[in-house]
Amino acid sequence: MKPKHLFCIILLIPAFLQAQSGSESVRLPGVTPAGIRQARESVLDRDSILIGDQVWWILSLPDQARDPSFTRSVESPEMPGEAVEGVEILEGVRFDTIFHRKKMQEIQARIKLTSFDSGSYSLPYMPLFLKRVDGGTDTLWFKGPVLYVNTIPVDTTSFKAYGLKPQMKYPITAAEILSVAGLLLALAAIVYLTVRIIRRRRQNLPLFHSLKPAEPPHVVALKALDKIRAQQLWKTQKVKHYYTVLTDVLRIYFYNRWGIQAMEQTSAEMLGSLNSVSEKDELLTKEVITELQKVLNTSDLVKFAKYVPAENENEESLALAVKFVTSTARYEETENKEE
Repeated sequence: MKPKHLFCIILLIPAFLQAQSGSESVRLPGVTPAGIRQARESVLDRDSILIGDQVWWILSLPDQARDPSFTRSVESPEMPGEAVEGVEILEGVRFDTIFHRKKMQEIQARIKLTSFDSGSYSLPYMPLFLKRVDGGTDTLWFKGPVLYVNTIPVDTTSFKAYGLKPQMKYPITAAEILSVAGLLLALAAIVYLTVRIIRRRRQNLPLFHSLKPAEPPHVVALKALDKIRAQQLWKTQKVKHYYTVLTDVLRIYFYNRWGIQAMEQTSAEMLGSLNSVSEKDELLTKEVITELQKVLNTSDLVKFAKYVPAENENEESLALAVKFVTSTARYEETENKEE
């Protein structure tokens, strides 16, 4: 290699190194990049703030950023927690478009800062990346301005330290007493209603009134059976509904007459309850219970086995239900009531 060629290579090495450093100069904010010859100016919306105040760091983009034929997008690096030590970044880069008379005038990048330590802070260089339409990327560097953080001066000549004041005590007002009393009454009402609902549900009773009718149980049951006889539901292809209302009348009669919770019992359970009560009620004979069992068995076959009874069976079931009620009725209740 000739000495002339070697000399040329030595001259080109610094330029090559400078180009390399320029192409790899994209760094996080807070580090001043080396080898940046030209950087754009940036400003603060206020050059000084008090401790804890917030300030916007404004970076104005060049005209190329507004040209859609040149720029595809503008991006920013990932923001660290601090711009420099003592200056916190509250909000990362936000791009705002400035309009004047309905025309786009400028694009600004804004960064919200704050500080809780007084002093002056030189903000670092900040890069932004212009993504060109042709696929390339231009890195724009902005010089960081100086931020002054001030404290509120204290007049030490007139300042006098005081101890902690005791907690202020206010007299209790009538409104406070009434509000507490109303709250206690509402709480007592809620507890009462809750207990009543639980008890009534366990007894299978309505919430605010009793199932005990004003008329004797056998009168209520016979009126309901007469209504069923008048409807003749089995003649209108409503046999299942007919046996449902028929047995419901008997269930209500069991409760009103002997206190048996029959509304949620099966036929076998109802018969078991009647057998237990028959020891104390001489009107509940085995013959009466056997005839009732026939009605309940037919009802179960219709409702659960799709049994279709003959018309005389339907009429017989109603007659047996009437006979059961009249055979077990306590007529002395009606007589005493009339007296």
